Amino acid sequence: MRTTVPKPSNWRELLAQRESPKHFVIEGQIAVQRLLDSDYEVEHVFKIGENLSREEASSLLGYQFHRGYLAIARKPQAVDLSDFSSGPLVILPEIADPGNLGTIIRNTTALGGSGVITGKGCSPFNAKAVRASAGTLFKLPVRQSADLLTDLQRLANSRTLIGTSLSERAVPFTDLPQLKKPCTLLFGPEDFGLSEEIESLCHHLTYLPMANQVDSLNVAAASAIFLHRIQDLIS
Repeated sequence: MRTTVPKPSNWRELLAQRESPKHFVIEGQIAVQRLLDSDYEVEHVFKIGENLSREEASSLLGYQFHRGYLAIARKPQAVDLSDFSSGPLVILPEIADPGNLGTIIRNTTALGGSGVITGKGCSPFNAKAVRASAGTLFKLPVRQSADLLTDLQRLANSRTLIGTSLSERAVPFTDLPQLKKPCTLLFGPEDFGLSEEIESLCHHLTYLPMANQVDSLNVAAASAIFLHRIQDLIS
């Protein structure tokens, strides 16, 4: 693994912050290798014990670091809506937990999704999100939307928007019709779900029937089930 790219002058500040407007930090050998295999612009790779001591890495990161490699990379150019293929697209209007976000990025990559769009909430380049994605962030188009409602209105012309919801409009997932357009799955926060405004833009609202009086699943777990089962509804 190459580690000879010159360090940016503010590398200590970047490692301590973990994310800046232009840069982000990647932790662990697998994630760093996937970064190097991608089109992302790499600023520097640190091999712990070789060009960065474990003590200094732990001091800068704020915890005991044992993952072998760190890297600093530049954030990519913004992803346009036209960059997504016809596979299922995942939209997360207000996701707050970076671990869930990273896991959903990993699920979307593994289960044939075309990409992820985030609105308000945490950044996909948050160090915890990058770590939870296990480097799959570098394989998948991810858009941070500045105006999600406008994006949804544009997507509604070419895609079927399916929102997860417990509202009266929602039907069990098994009752959804066959889909003739590429689909988009929308997942709201676990505590209050999708907003009424976003639900009004969805073509369908749906939920997963639960057993044993369980009312919901973790959003990352739910995303994996929906992404796997949605393939059966695509004509």
